[in-house]
Amino acid sequence: MRPAVAVLATAGLLAGCDAYPTEDAALLDESAMSVPQLLQTLDQVGARAHLRARYRHALQPGCVLEVRADNDDALRVLLDGAEITTRLTDEDAPDHEVLVYARGQTRGDDAPAIVQQGGRWVDWVQTRSLLQQLQRRCAEADDLRSPSGSDPR
Repeated sequence: MRPAVAVLATAGLLAGCDAYPTEDAALLDESAMSVPQLLQTLDQVGARAHLRARYRHALQPGCVLEVRADNDDALRVLLDGAEITTRLTDEDAPDHEVLVYARGQTRGDDAPAIVQQGGRWVDWVQTRSLLQQLQRRCAEADDLRSPSGSDPR
């Protein structure tokens, strides 16, 4: 009789367990996304409530990323040849930033463009990944251009 009670008790406990949180459930194949899809996903990540601001993104001609945080002026940074990275700003009260070092900038010597602040680990890692995919699309588009600069698409 005891094994039956144990089985029922275990089944009852397991019935109350939920799966992973829905915000972490969706796995996106960012490498298969178009530029508009990447920008839309960046805006979705940038709208999460626990970030320092709401971030909106646009890709300008010449692979220039435009980032607007709430009502601030737009920050523009050239993605071509840039290093996209992250940093933890305070170990006691963790705060994260996504950074872009433009081509020719040196870590530690030059101030990077800060394109996102705050949030959780998953936010800044996803933002970095999406930006790296945008950067790849720019490089691919440059490879498709003829020497005269015309775009075959």
